[in-house]
Amino acid sequence: MHPHPAHDVRITGLGSYLPARMHDNASLPALDEPIAPGDLARIGVYRRGWAGSGEGIAEMAVIAARRALARAGVDAADLDAVILANWTQRRYLPDFAPAVAQRLGARRAFAHDLGCACAGFLYGVATARELLRNPRYRRALVVASEQTSRRARPGSRGTLILGDGAGAFVLERAAGDGPGGRLIDYELACDGEHAAIMEITDDGWVHTRIAQRELCELAARSIAEVSGRLLARNRRALDDVTWVIPHSGTAGVQAAIVRALAVPAGRILTNYAEVGNVSSASIPVALDHLVARGRIRPGDVVLSAAVGGGWYAAAALYTVGELAREVAA
Repeated sequence: MHPHPAHDVRITGLGSYLPARMHDNASLPALDEPIAPGDLARIGVYRRGWAGSGEGIAEMAVIAARRALARAGVDAADLDAVILANWTQRRYLPDFAPAVAQRLGARRAFAHDLGCACAGFLYGVATARELLRNPRYRRALVVASEQTSRRARPGSRGTLILGDGAGAFVLERAAGDGPGGRLIDYELACDGEHAAIMEITDDGWVHTRIAQRELCELAARSIAEVSGRLLARNRRALDDVTWVIPHSGTAGVQAAIVRALAVPAGRILTNYAEVGNVSSASIPVALDHLVARGRIRPGDVVLSAAVGGGWYAAAALYTVGELAREVAA
């Protein structure tokens, strides 16, 4: 990708939503085969949310978006773009984004859906950033809403890992030091050579054509490559990054990311154990929760990266600025 520094785009609002129904390991439906306590611990998820009635893709997106807009102090009527990332409950006609924009009151916004699997949110952030390079656009909402639990076969171990939820950013073009955090830059990549390694079966379940260990190493290698290019272009090293907040599809992927990036595990933050794999929503959901808990401070530099079946990879470098200061105060 060509360098497109994003010094004039601010992250002014964060928001997220998790389903009302949260399942711990004791309350999960029975699996086809019993799982040993050690294997359950290695999976690394002790709680996940499963969307119920009234918690569809659009409904979860609207709630997360409203929370982000309130945080930003932005009226939905002033949005110029609404980008919705989703693949787990893809609807081809009509798309979800126009209905989400209408429910929010963003009647003049350019709204569209975006796929890119688990990398969809970061692809949406990059798309919004490029729109905001045009002086006709000033404010954009990027929201990821996923029902990842619907892609696990009932009774399989996938039900232990996959959860549902939504997360959102409000991005605004600002001259100089505006409010909120700063979207420094991003990097995107796609490799069709690996397009066939993941697919949805006729029954609707996710199927992986390669061994789990091989998938973990491919994911980590892709994240390391896209992150390395992003950092090099911005003349930064990983030592200049305070926190890495990746999409952690599984505990194995997260461990592989630690090895590939060669960073201390303590500098990688997720809430995977609490919410499971919520696909493209994982990064905004984690960031919102971490900021709310005071883990992210105003001056912290964050690197987020994700991969998605297709094969997609994306990374973004940013700060959260006053959004963290509000909590610290």
